[in-house]
Amino acid sequence: TGEATVCLYGHSAGGLIMTLFADRLRRSGRLAPLHVTGLILNSPFFDLHGPAILRTAPTSAALIALARLRKLSVIRKPTEGGYGTTLHRDYDGEFDYNLEWKPLGGFPITLGWINAIRRGQARLHRGLDVGVPSLILRSDRSVTETSDPAAMQRGDAVLDVRQIARWSGCVGNHTTVAPITDAKHDVFLSVADAREAAYRELDRWLDYYLSLQTRPSTTTSG
Repeated sequence: TGEATVCLYGHSAGGLIMTLFADRLRRSGRLAPLHVTGLILNSPFFDLHGPAILRTAPTSAALIALARLRKLSVIRKPTEGGYGTTLHRDYDGEFDYNLEWKPLGGFPITLGWINAIRRGQARLHRGLDVGVPSLILRSDRSVTETSDPAAMQRGDAVLDVRQIARWSGCVGNHTTVAPITDAKHDVFLSVADAREAAYRELDRWLDYYLSLQTRPSTTTSG
C-alpha cells in the first residue's frame, strides 16, 4: 500500500475486538509502521445487555469457572426471525447475502465465546488508548427483537445503545460518537435515510481527520 493510510473498522463484536487490537498496536509501537491513522466502530459490543445481574462480579466469576470446564457448551441457540429478517431481501430487508455465512438467527453462543467477550469488555471498561482518532456510529435507540417489524427497521434490536454511549469514552482521547436517527444495529444496513445519514457522518469524519493528516506542519520561534 506504500504510504496509504489505514483506518481499522469493526462492527458489533468486531468493534470490541478492533478496539482492543488498536490498543495493542499502540502499546507495541506498531500503529505508525502500519500507517494506522483511524478507528471506525459500527455499534460496538461494549457491554453485555440484559438484566444487571449478568454484569455483576459473582456472575463473571461463575462464567470464568464454567468456561474453563465447558468452553464449547452452547448457552444460546440461534432463533429464527428477529433482527436478521430486517436485513435479507427474502424477508423484510433489502440485501442479498449467503445465509449459510450469516444465518438469520446468528450462530450458537458458547460459554468460551461469551467469556472471551466479557474479558475484553472488562479491559475496555478499565480504559484503553487506541492512539488514533475514533468514530463510533450507533443508533439513537434500542428496540427488542419481539417488537413489530416496523419498529425493528428503525432501531438497534441487538445491543443497548446506552451502553455504547456509556463506554465510548474508554476508547481513547480523540473519540467522536455519532448517534444515527432510526439506524439498525448495523448502521450501514439501515433503511435508506438512516443509511445515508451514517455515510454522511463517516464522510465528514474522514474528510476532517484525513485533512489533518495531510496538512503541512508549521513551526514558530520566539
